[in-house]
Amino acid sequence: MKYTIGITYNHLKKNSKKYCNEITNWLHTKNVKTKLIYKTLQANPKIDFIICLGGDGTMLRTCRMVAKYSIPILGINLGTLGFLTFTDLNNVYKVLEKILQKGFSCENRILLDIEIPTKNKIIKTVALNDCIIRSIHNGRLTSIDAFINKQSLSCYKGDGVLISTPTGSTAYSLALFGPVIYPTLSVFIVNPISPHKLTHRPLIINSNNILEFSSTDNSRKSDLIVSVDGQENYVLDKNKRIKIKLYSKPAKFIKTSDYSYIDALKTKLKWGV
Repeated sequence: MKYTIGITYNHLKKNSKKYCNEITNWLHTKNVKTKLIYKTLQANPKIDFIICLGGDGTMLRTCRMVAKYSIPILGINLGTLGFLTFTDLNNVYKVLEKILQKGFSCENRILLDIEIPTKNKIIKTVALNDCIIRSIHNGRLTSIDAFINKQSLSCYKGDGVLISTPTGSTAYSLALFGPVIYPTLSVFIVNPISPHKLTHRPLIINSNNILEFSSTDNSRKSDLIVSVDGQENYVLDKNKRIKIKLYSKPAKFIKTSDYSYIDALKTKLKWGV
């Protein structure tokens, strides 16, 4: 099969451009068409999959960029932890050779569909890992009303609320003592950040539910910051509700034949060491 492959890389990573050029040249020797992708993707891109050179941050940006088209991504780790990447530079040519000869299979991950109302429009975006809702005033106690399918869930008082996917369960959610969830499951984690009530604990719900969050009405300084995958930030004004639901298309990660999520957990989180 003849592929057209997109390539993106983290411009801030040392030698990443060099690795990008080397892989591009290698693919050209195999008569494979390539397209270099920077910050945006053209409408209806004719790309079979994308090679993403970088760490988890690069993978997060790439996933949001291609979410509309659900293009498969092969993550090649140039970072430190590399939880979202499935191979590294030592194995990249072996993996690519196998893909060119035998094709590839994908592992689907859910995305958060996020709607943030502003004064002039509704901002729509997606998240692979998580969405953080916190006070715009650093260090100030915030009160956030939470709703599930329009039904009041609770008022979270503390530093904020984190909504995570199973993929994001090993990111910020894990630091908040949230559970590790197998990444192909379709659930949301609602995790309070430094709650002022001992009974507020992480909540796991099915992804067919719709979540909404807003500032508590009686809060004096109640504007909130919404952070998407730790990379996009928006202001949520008082009396506005952010809506979070399941995105209509999954993120697709190309799996290598020797990849094991259980091994990744043990290696990257140093279980049993």
